[in-house]
Amino acid sequence: MDMELQRVMLEGYRPICDTMFSHEETLESIVPDACPDISRIVSASGRAFLKEKELGEGTLRMRGSAQVTVLYIPEGEILPRALDLSIPFQCVKDDPKFYNGLPVQATVDIASADARTVNPRKVLLRVNLAIWVAVYDQERRMMSCDVCGEDGNRLEKRFSPAKCYIIPEVREKAFAFSDVLRPTASRPEIEELLACRTELGALDAKFIGKKLVLKGSIQLSILYRSGDGLASVRFEMPYSQILDLGDVPDEAEPDVTVCLQSVDCRLQDGAVEVSLEALAQAALWSQRSVTLLNDAYGIGQPVDVERNPVKICTMAEHSVHRELARTMCESGIPAKQVLDCAVSLTSISEAPADGGVEFTAQINGAILYLSEDDALCNVETTIPVSCRVEVPGGCSCACRCRPIGEVTAVPVTGGVEVRFEAEFGWTILRDEQVNCVTDLSPSETKAADMRPSVIIRRIEEGEALWDVAKSCGSAVSDICGANDLPSEEVPVGTLLLIPTRRD
Repeated sequence: MDMELQRVMLEGYRPICDTMFSHEETLESIVPDACPDISRIVSASGRAFLKEKELGEGTLRMRGSAQVTVLYIPEGEILPRALDLSIPFQCVKDDPKFYNGLPVQATVDIASADARTVNPRKVLLRVNLAIWVAVYDQERRMMSCDVCGEDGNRLEKRFSPAKCYIIPEVREKAFAFSDVLRPTASRPEIEELLACRTELGALDAKFIGKKLVLKGSIQLSILYRSGDGLASVRFEMPYSQILDLGDVPDEAEPDVTVCLQSVDCRLQDGAVEVSLEALAQAALWSQRSVTLLNDAYGIGQPVDVERNPVKICTMAEHSVHRELARTMCESGIPAKQVLDCAVSLTSISEAPADGGVEFTAQINGAILYLSEDDALCNVETTIPVSCRVEVPGGCSCACRCRPIGEVTAVPVTGGVEVRFEAEFGWTILRDEQVNCVTDLSPSETKAADMRPSVIIRRIEEGEALWDVAKSCGSAVSDICGANDLPSEEVPVGTLLLIPTRRD
């Protein structure tokens, strides 16, 4: 027999790291000479921007900066001033599976910020960053799917159909856009910008041919001075981007994130000029049906067969769910008017639940408000939000969470009531070991000259009909025919007639 294995190629990526971790930075800063002395710090808030991702052997390094606005009341004044500070950061994630050249996706946000006065001319700033990272390893496997060049009557083959999930493409695209924003006529005129806060809104991704079309929005919340008072306004800026793809199957499913890299807001003639830079990141999951050659043996002529287990991903389920969060934040000073409310993810944990996992996100809420006597106040609270995910046995689950959409905060007796939505997105993966023929050739061992034409054999515990046929050098179809078996499912203890063949 002149036999040759036919093979199928599985090529793409798979995640080797999908996690979130924290990083803290501190900075001492001198108040610029042009700014008055600090009497009282009200709040600190801002946004972190990721600039570089550098992957080496066993180490991922990320660099960027946290842009923080510190609102404070100057000595002898009533209205606040803004102090803009920048803290560079560099954080490291170690993993022995990392090596140079692998695709990396990441986002970074300020989980919380705190500013304190060292003296009226010096500020100590501390920021806690929440960083999400996904690293994808290359996957390239040749697996046997059949044998050619053999006589079908002399070689028995067993096949295993399987569904395999791979990531054929990991892409990213940097983009920028700008806009000029004006408050409606019903809002007070903007005279001085105090704080600008950006948030990522909903994101939708669809395939159109060989292109991935992304549509999303960015919310911009502005606190400003107008006359002798304070006001706030919120804008929504839609955007769209197109990622050109290669030969991606039609049923591919995108997993997309957007990372802000810079935001610049300037006041010009009563309007806000906004310039943004961002990075769209996409991992495309695809399902592929494969039929693997699981085992083979010769009938009449022995065949040497080598089988080895192959790990394939047989399940990749992506889901998104939104949970409505509602909490009462107690304030020591009663609130008359809420000017701004920001929520940010600080951490996410998991705990076993019946039939799955319960993920709990800790959300930091920071509320800026005016008291009954028009004093500017800030209060913060931690808000837990949970989501239960059903996870089948033998599967792993990675979950991400982010606050999404507009946050509403209204004064109530004893504090402020806060409402927002938290979006949980998770991926459930299942890896299985599947035996596959890796080598096959005619055996140098000759078949016995004298073999009975019929063998009587009983099915033992744990045996399949294939195992019996292989041990006796017979064909499964011949055994079914000789014993009038309607299928290959044979009860334990059944006595079978095993026809054999001779050369």
